[in-house]
Amino acid sequence: MPSTFGTTLRVTVFGQSHSKAIGCVLDGLPSGLHLDMDALTHFIARRTPGSFSGDTPRHERDSFHILSGLTSKGTTCGAPLAAIIENTDVRTGDYNYL
Repeated sequence: MPSTFGTTLRVTVFGQSHSKAIGCVLDGLPSGLHLDMDALTHFIARRTPGSFSGDTPRHERDSFHILSGLTSKGTTCGAPLAAIIENTDVRTGDYNYL
C-alpha cells in the first residue's frame, strides 16, 4: 500500500501504532502560506482516545511537532513541511502474536 500520494502537493505518511512516532511530509506547499496552529491543534485533538467508539484504551496526549518547512513566524518557507506526533504509550508486546 503506497504511503505517498498526490502530484502537485505530495503527501507522505509514516509510522505505525507502536512506533516512536507517526508523521507526515507535505511537499509542494508554496512559501508564505500561514498555518493556523490553533485550528491544526483542534483538528488533531479529534483523534484523541475517548473521542469515538471503538477507539484504543491507551491514553496519549497528541501534541504535534513541526520539524521543517515552517518559519519562526508560522509561514511555510517552500521546503517540505515535516511533522510528527510522538507515541507516548507504546506497548509493542500487545502485538507479539502477529
